[in-house]
Amino acid sequence: MAMNLLGRCAIKAIGLLGFVLIGSAIAQTSYPNKPVRFVVAYTPGGVVDNTARVVGERMAKGLGESIVIENRAGANGQIGAELVSRALPDGYVILLTSVGIAYRQHLVKLPYDPIKDFAPISLLAINPLMLVVNPKLQVKTLAELIAYAKQKPGGLRYGTSGTGGPSHLAGELFKSRAGIDMIHVPYKGDSAAVVDLLSGNLDLTVSSISATVPHIKGGKLVAISLMTEKRSPLLPDVPTTAEGGLPNLHADAWVGMLAPSGTPAPVLQKLQAAAVKALADPAVRDNLIAGGNLIVGNTPAQFTRFLSDESTKWGQVIEKAGIQVTE
Repeated sequence: MAMNLLGRCAIKAIGLLGFVLIGSAIAQTSYPNKPVRFVVAYTPGGVVDNTARVVGERMAKGLGESIVIENRAGANGQIGAELVSRALPDGYVILLTSVGIAYRQHLVKLPYDPIKDFAPISLLAINPLMLVVNPKLQVKTLAELIAYAKQKPGGLRYGTSGTGGPSHLAGELFKSRAGIDMIHVPYKGDSAAVVDLLSGNLDLTVSSISATVPHIKGGKLVAISLMTEKRSPLLPDVPTTAEGGLPNLHADAWVGMLAPSGTPAPVLQKLQAAAVKALADPAVRDNLIAGGNLIVGNTPAQFTRFLSDESTKWGQVIEKAGIQVTE
C-alpha cells in the first residue's frame, strides 16, 4: 500500500513537471495571444497610473496584443496587490504598483505574502520625494534646515500625504538620519499638504516632484533636497541629500511591475524585454521625465533585490518611529 502511495505521488510529481515544462514551452512561443490586464494599485491620474498607461501603450505594440488598464486603488496598493496575488500565473494579469508593496506587511496583516506571492518583472521608474519649505522659513540648504530644526526641537511642522504613506516614512527617515525632531501633520494626499504649505500653515513637506514643481519654478516654494541618488532633469539645480551632507538617505515613490508567483520565466522575460524597450522610446521617456520620474528598467533579479532592500529599510523605520495605521 505504501508503495502504491509512493507510486501515485511520483506519477503526480512527474505530471506536474510535465505541465510546467509544456506550459513554459507554450508561453515562450505563443505568449501573448489575448489582451493583458495591467492592474494599477492606485487611482487614475497619479504617477503609477500615468506610467502604466504610457509604458503599457508602447508595450502593447511590441507584444502585439492590447493592454487593458484596470485601476484597483486602496490601502496604499493593498487592494490591487491582493487581486493579482490570486490571479492565474499565466502572464495575463500584471500588477503595477509602488513602494507600499515593499513595506505594507510591516504595518498591517496582509491576505497575501508580498515576497512569495509575486514574481518581480522590472522597476520601471523612480519618482523621487523631496524636502520642500515655505520661503518664510528662510532656509535654502539641507544643512540650514537641519540646523534650524536642532535649534527648535519639535518646532517644525511637516506635512505628508498621510500616515503610513511613503512621504511619512521618508520624513521619519530624515528625522532619524539628521538627528532632529519635527511634528508630523498627515493629509489625504500631496495636494492638500502643498496647499497648507503655500498658505504658511506648514513649515515644510515631504512630497513628490510632480506635486510641487510648478510652485518651485514660480518661486512660491523652495526645494531643499531630492531624497534620491541622482538629480532630476526636471529640477537640475536641486541637490540630492547626499550632496547636502546626508548620504544613503533615499526615499522614492517608484513604479514597478510584478506578476503572480509561478508565472513561467519565458513570460516574465518577454514582459521585461517589452518594458525596457518601451522605456527606451523617446516619447515615453519624455512623458515620464516631465512627470518628475527617473527612468530605470532593470531585470527581475535586480528588482527582487531592490524590493528586499526596500522592505528591510522601511521595516526598520516603521519599528523605530512606532508608526501605526488602522486597516
